[in-house]
Amino acid sequence: MGYASDLGTGVVHDLCPITGYPRDEYGHLLQTTSLRDGSVIPDWNKRGTKLPNFTSPYGHLEFAIGSGDDFYCFDYETIDAGPRGMFVVLHAVINSESGGFIEGAPNGYVVLPCNTMAEQALAIREAFCLVDQALEWCHYGDIKHSVRGWNQNPAYFPICVAQSFYEYKFKDRAGKQYNVRKNNNKAHKIALSIAYGDKA
Repeated sequence: MGYASDLGTGVVHDLCPITGYPRDEYGHLLQTTSLRDGSVIPDWNKRGTKLPNFTSPYGHLEFAIGSGDDFYCFDYETIDAGPRGMFVVLHAVINSESGGFIEGAPNGYVVLPCNTMAEQALAIREAFCLVDQALEWCHYGDIKHSVRGWNQNPAYFPICVAQSFYEYKFKDRAGKQYNVRKNNNKAHKIALSIAYGDKA
């Protein structure tokens, strides 16, 4: 039940014309199935129905850049929209304890198709752009990223997005998965290569 409560809920405002999924008043996509048993939630397509969010950067707090008080946090989800294809949601939120606010990051919520290698590369580039934006925010706010505090390097988020598409590329010769949370140069280079080509 922890995962479900971390996601939180949203209220259906309308249906996304691209994915066909319901979305809330902010344009964030909502799940149509129960997190408990996978059954379809009744009236999922009706305005006012309460549904689970697909992403919740602050709720999950899996990916973060910044200090313990002021940071960007990220989340992503891959969605199968049936005949409409596959999509990936990239979501970034800013939490500032010193400023006393939590708000969506600029351009911090995107839904992108991810059916082809070119579309997947674009999605990974977008994830890297969100990380660059977070690092710039930290720089201008004089906020130091705490690798030790968050137990991750800044590129952890885009590396995981890349890994979600190409899991086999992030394994060593013995078939063991790379530790992508820590500062893993090999994994970072692989993600950059997928996103920007071999010249990255």
